[in-house]
Amino acid sequence: MKMIKINLNQTVSKAQREQFLEEKKRWYTFAAICSLFVVSFIWFIFINSRFNHTISERTNTISEIIKKTEELKSQGKINLSKADINNLYKMETSRVFWADKLIALSQITPDDMAITKIEFKGGRLNISAVSNLGLEQKEFAVVEDFMKRIENNEEFNKDFKDIKFDNLDKEFSKTDELLSFKVEAKLRKK
Repeated sequence: MKMIKINLNQTVSKAQREQFLEEKKRWYTFAAICSLFVVSFIWFIFINSRFNHTISERTNTISEIIKKTEELKSQGKINLSKADINNLYKMETSRVFWADKLIALSQITPDDMAITKIEFKGGRLNISAVSNLGLEQKEFAVVEDFMKRIENNEEFNKDFKDIKFDNLDKEFSKTDELLSFKVEAKLRKK
């Protein structure tokens, strides 16, 4: 005979215990989600206050700059002497725009030639270049062609005079004959 034992001291059944644990898990999940929302909300409030602080600081800085500018405008009158105006005129008329010169130099340089060094010192512009010599080309013909290109270019030539050949050197590589040379141009006095 089999006996069934029933414990009458139990106040909660197994099904009730499982339901209670499941309900507890739901409350923990709910609490975790709520705490994430609260932390996110606090973080957004912090970020917003920092942005507001930064914006107010920049607004104050801008207003201070505007105020100081207005004070300087109302206080100061700039007194320029004739000498100051003449010095500015001399500087502007004797100024060389190097960007235009370098663009012009790049346009007149042949495809088989490379500019290796540009140096401006003591009112003289020295241009060093390397060119690939063809089979029937002469060294001086390459240099003369480059110098003629410089002389014929209006943008480059308007500030320089006396464009002359400085030195020449012939080098040999495995397959080609290379010519390195230097051209010098004096700056025009204005």
